[in-house]
Amino acid sequence: MNDKELIVAIHSNTTVCDNSFGMVEAFSQGLLKGFMQSGVKAYSTEECLEKDIPFNLAIGFDSADLKHWQKILNQKINNIMWSVDSVFVDNYKIVKNFAAFPNFIVFESSQSDLQSTGTYFPTLKHGYIPHAVDLDLFYKKDVEKENDFVFIASVFDYEQIIENLKSTIPESVYNLIMDMQALCLKNPSIGFWQVSQAVSQACELKLDAEQYMLLFKNVADIVTNQHKIKVVQALSDFDLKIYGNGPWEKYVSGNVKYMGTCSYKDSAEILQKSKIALHVHPFSLCSGLHTRVLNAAATETFVLSTNTLSLNLEFGDTLGYFDNQTFDDVSQKAEYFLNNEEERQEKARNAYEIVSNKHTWKNRAKSILEIVSF
Repeated sequence: MNDKELIVAIHSNTTVCDNSFGMVEAFSQGLLKGFMQSGVKAYSTEECLEKDIPFNLAIGFDSADLKHWQKILNQKINNIMWSVDSVFVDNYKIVKNFAAFPNFIVFESSQSDLQSTGTYFPTLKHGYIPHAVDLDLFYKKDVEKENDFVFIASVFDYEQIIENLKSTIPESVYNLIMDMQALCLKNPSIGFWQVSQAVSQACELKLDAEQYMLLFKNVADIVTNQHKIKVVQALSDFDLKIYGNGPWEKYVSGNVKYMGTCSYKDSAEILQKSKIALHVHPFSLCSGLHTRVLNAAATETFVLSTNTLSLNLEFGDTLGYFDNQTFDDVSQKAEYFLNNEEERQEKARNAYEIVSNKHTWKNRAKSILEIVSF
């Protein structure tokens, strides 16, 4: 079947709380646009069903339009779930329910999930495709850069997570989570699969999928939130504005201001008005890209990030990096790039070129057409 005969249904309705951020909805709209820009007919799943438009590929992010999946799969139509975060953070149960269907496909947003997914779902068709950016939404705007630093991120109270774990799970499991957390903090550049394999071998454990998911989610949550808080606390002397969900008030001090939540679309304007966007790469996506980096680069806002291998490989020196183990150089890097405007802007322009050429939704649509057989 050639591309002209292909009709794609894009899942867009989700019953899962998107924290009023609207990221899944924006991703869905971006991908639909990407297929159309590639010359492929694409509609929302609801439009296809309401207007009886026949489609031969369905794709959506996380659990969007989950209520239609069974019917689609029974009709032998390929149905793709694109996991925004790791499969083992939010989507494990969904994958488990549909993995037996030969026409059910999973796209992971981190290469570090490939081995674990392949191990626990050996017959499942899956592969890696990273996040993308909508250049119609995120673009450079000639406005005053009124914010020195901005951090668009949500946070959990990781100390409360630890306390809850301590009181609700067996002591041996709790101790294992704490040991793995410590190992991940000391080795931030390796994925959880590698950590779990090392610990399993040392402790003579054989983790099943449920156990792996429990460990992954809790360790990833704790590690990522510790990293976010360390960065924010290291920049207490700087003009840093934070937008996102969670108890940020507990962790901000000095000149740092918590501005409340914002929508995904509103984040574009915030980035356009900022000199530097901070990024702490989620541990659960340690071998992937993240929309926070792509969106900032699309607005030609300089990104100062944890020193993450996947970002280094993709963006090189067009980003600024700080140590993601000790975090002891965060303030020094922040001050340097704030004071060196010409270098900062040049790097931001170069990062934009990478994003605009390689990481749009049109790029992703073309990749999907190349790897999925119809």
